[in-house]
Amino acid sequence: MDKSLSSTKEEMVHVELVNTDDYISKLSNDLLLEILSNLSTEEVIRTSVLAKRWVNVWKKTSHLCLDMRKIAKATTLLPGVSHQAANSVTKVINDHCGHLERCTIYHDSRQCENGMLQFWIQSLVNVKHTMDLTLGNFSPGLKSNNRSNVTLDFPPRSFSHPSLTSLSLSQYNLKAPHVFYDCWNLKNLKLIGISAEVEVFNAVLVACTSLEVLALEITCHRKDGILKIDNHNLKFLYLSCSRIKGVEVSSPSLDILSIGSLSCKMENFIIASPRLHFNRNYWATGKFFPHTSYYISCPHQGEASIGHEIMMNGSSDGMKMFASMSVSVDLTNAKEVKMLKQVLAAWPGDMQEVEILFKSNNAARKESESSIGNTQNTFWEDTKPFPSAQFRAYTVWLSNFSGSNEEFALASRMITQGTVARCMMIKPSSVSPAKKLEIEAAIARLKELPKGHENLRIVMS
Repeated sequence: MDKSLSSTKEEMVHVELVNTDDYISKLSNDLLLEILSNLSTEEVIRTSVLAKRWVNVWKKTSHLCLDMRKIAKATTLLPGVSHQAANSVTKVINDHCGHLERCTIYHDSRQCENGMLQFWIQSLVNVKHTMDLTLGNFSPGLKSNNRSNVTLDFPPRSFSHPSLTSLSLSQYNLKAPHVFYDCWNLKNLKLIGISAEVEVFNAVLVACTSLEVLALEITCHRKDGILKIDNHNLKFLYLSCSRIKGVEVSSPSLDILSIGSLSCKMENFIIASPRLHFNRNYWATGKFFPHTSYYISCPHQGEASIGHEIMMNGSSDGMKMFASMSVSVDLTNAKEVKMLKQVLAAWPGDMQEVEILFKSNNAARKESESSIGNTQNTFWEDTKPFPSAQFRAYTVWLSNFSGSNEEFALASRMITQGTVARCMMIKPSSVSPAKKLEIEAAIARLKELPKGHENLRIVMS
């Protein structure tokens, strides 16, 4: 046989082997689902046409995001188009056959009127046992302040299945609370752009007894009632309330209170939460900047800090431009200092003011707590900016200042590294005359330091 012909044949065989060997399709379903988890739902569903091996893989993905708003960008959502899009959503939900951890649906208001949304909720909650459900109405053609006119009126206990632990609703009107009856299962509830009578909101909150995270961006129909939040499990609370006469909060476990906007007066805001005792609040600056109060505490071994995770995820409703924050921290605890650094460094822009309230450094350490939890001297010798080179606050308040080495180290780094731009207000702890002289000496030393901002003022209040 001609050698050149033999060589060409071998090359053809080699090329054929390379082109037809599909290594990805040979992976297990678990690995394929891990790959698909990085894609959008639309891209995940499209993989079903790749080959026979892929036809049913997408049906076991753990997350679905069905967004009809994407259709609105290409069309005015005429009734026929809306109906077709809704049918596509229904087909995806029906075809999915795996464990559905999270599902997000942004829909046209028509699905509230024709019963389609109720069918989706029934299927997702009671049949597929979805754990995390997000529903948003975008009402094409309506202005944003009119979107909540679409009424959410479903059968009682629609969200009470034990598997459902997280629920987010956006842009609806609630006429009655019965849809939330017996919702002890919910640990995370977000009501964004929701309008109702204040009595309806109160009834909803009474029905949700196990909440750990609550975000309310709501409008009351009439400004004649008091919003009442009484929950012993609550860790994180965000409030932005319009047409509200007053707010009463009773949550002994609350670590974080974030206020975006409140229409009530300060004297009509009553909070019973022993951890959140700060000198600064939403009303303190006189400019009504969004304000977050954060009591930093380390969770037990193996547990997560729910509030801290929300603050760190970058999408917290409390993270607003030109906001203010009050933080309580033990500077002798390295874990708490790390959490303080993380949450400040994650802030999206310059902060109007920060209050750092120092916990008592004389608290006895628990016998079970190892020395790893305590800050080492080298921690404060780190030359990197605290909390980061990008973070800056116009005013920093240091409350309960005792002049300890850790407090002085933190204050000096903020001064010299330009963390505080305009003013550092130091509020001493209530101490004896001798201790007062020691604190005054520490403040005098701070004033002598080179400043990151030339016009920075350091004042003892």
